[in-house]
Amino acid sequence: DKGSGMPKRVLVVDDDPSIREALSQALASEMELRVADSAEQALALLASAAPDVILSDVRMPGLDGLALLRLLRERAPTVDVVMMSAFDDMATVVTSMREGAADFLAKPLDLHDLRRVLSRVFEDRRTRERRKAAVEDEGATYRLDSLVGRDPRMIETYKLVGQAANVRTNVLIRGESGTGKELIARAIHYNSTDAG
Repeated sequence: DKGSGMPKRVLVVDDDPSIREALSQALASEMELRVADSAEQALALLASAAPDVILSDVRMPGLDGLALLRLLRERAPTVDVVMMSAFDDMATVVTSMREGAADFLAKPLDLHDLRRVLSRVFEDRRTRERRKAAVEDEGATYRLDSLVGRDPRMIETYKLVGQAANVRTNVLIRGESGTGKELIARAIHYNSTDAG
């Protein structure tokens, strides 16, 4: 979607040049596409290509697609991997999904299916990123530097927040309604050793 403003980066990994070419032609106008002819080349391109999604064949000489998938789960856990194979046997599909593939496409590829799967994977990525950003925003709201107030009594309060955050005990916060008890409680929680 053009609204997100972020280019969708896809790395296609397939030892068959005709498939690399077909996918390049099909997807180049919609996303930023790089190709690799082997799992080894894909791993070498990882840093420079910085893909969001890797579309990988399963059966390849050298490292196969499942070995690549396992390595990517360790080295690039935020990258989504979609596996493709002409051998649409259940064992390969089950293994791919169990090893953490985002989806599986059978060859010969149906471009309509491919677009649908990629679109869903990118949508899932956006949802994850939004959720992560929301959690980070919430954390930022209660970091000590976001509690304002230069009054000497507020400084004492900050010190107490720091002390309370380091002890495993219940803290009773008293005060008039509207004086920020909830904010202080959350600041203690977010700065405590138990947070998260």
